[in-house]
Amino acid sequence: MRHLFLLLLPTALFVSNSLQSQTLQFSQVLLISTVQTVPANKVWKVEAVIPDGPTMLNNNSLACRITINNHTTAISAYSGVAMYSFNQPLWLPAGTTLAAGNFTYRISVIEFTVVP
Repeated sequence: MRHLFLLLLPTALFVSNSLQSQTLQFSQVLLISTVQTVPANKVWKVEAVIPDGPTMLNNNSLACRITINNHTTAISAYSGVAMYSFNQPLWLPAGTTLAAGNFTYRISVIEFTVVP
């Protein structure tokens, strides 16, 4: 029984250490336009999409677009009366690419450092 305990103790300590939660520490605020990648040990929180002025209103689909990992999606729409935003905030892990798409001037992002 003692030998079994000694064999399982390192495994239990490893599992305990790997399950500890991580915290986020504020790093900086970014305005994204061209393709940028979330750096290692960072996460990005997309807070808002800034429309590209009046050209957005001339857009047939009336939607600002962003590109995440080469996939373009509508992130906000104009109803003729008000601007509506969808799926915000967005959290992006390290290695994810982000860029402003059609009818989007900039993307407001808060960068956090992942602290073990």
